[in-house]
Amino acid sequence: MAANRILLVDNGSLQPAATLQLRLLSKEVGRLLEETVHPVSVLHSHKIDPALLEGQPAVIFEQAVRQAKTDGITELIILPLFIGPSLAITEYLPKVFAEANAGKMKLSIREPLFGPELISMLIDNLKSTGWTKGSGTVYLCDHGSPIREVTRCRDFFAVSLRNQLGLKDDELFACSMERRDGPEYDFNEPLLEGALQQAKGDAVILMLFLLPGRHAGSDGDVATIAKEHAPAGLRWKLSPLLGTHPALPALLSRRHLFS
Repeated sequence: MAANRILLVDNGSLQPAATLQLRLLSKEVGRLLEETVHPVSVLHSHKIDPALLEGQPAVIFEQAVRQAKTDGITELIILPLFIGPSLAITEYLPKVFAEANAGKMKLSIREPLFGPELISMLIDNLKSTGWTKGSGTVYLCDHGSPIREVTRCRDFFAVSLRNQLGLKDDELFACSMERRDGPEYDFNEPLLEGALQQAKGDAVILMLFLLPGRHAGSDGDVATIAKEHAPAGLRWKLSPLLGTHPALPALLSRRHLFS
């Protein structure tokens, strides 16, 4: 019996496509590591009808911890499918693990995906839309976070992309899909709906999202915001998601091996 168990953990979604893509990533990362990697969500996905998931129910973290305890696993290793230090991985997962009374089992959480590797992936995704320098405005869009450090990750990528692509501030905006109320969350600004008003030429919404779901799907919240708030006549596109980039499995495997 293996002494440790590796979980690839995303935030979770009620959309089957997110779980199915998580499973594909887990298989590919497992192939690279030559180990089994289990696809697990923080929350939500266990509510999906298994008939929509090829008959296999999705697993959330609480369930995975209980199963690992039953199986006598000594170390549970988390590969976070998160770009920055979300509360889900810094607080929620350790809390659930502690409440499971896991005994001597150890919880190890690898580093999230933030780093220079994502910049080249974002550039690839941007160019795949047909964008070229001077063709229009780029909107690097994330969900919006109550954690300033997560938004700093977004803003770092925006500066790096401008530098590498030779763009001015008004050619590439960092923005959020949504934000919490209150001045303490102003760091999420600007919101996508307002930033779109400053578009020149066409617009590409460069998705700082990993998996499809309620927010990032083709008919998700980001697309709805663009449909409802883009100025009349503005042509816009969504970039592919980072979770579909062919370099992501290798990055995840390196997070495991070198964290």
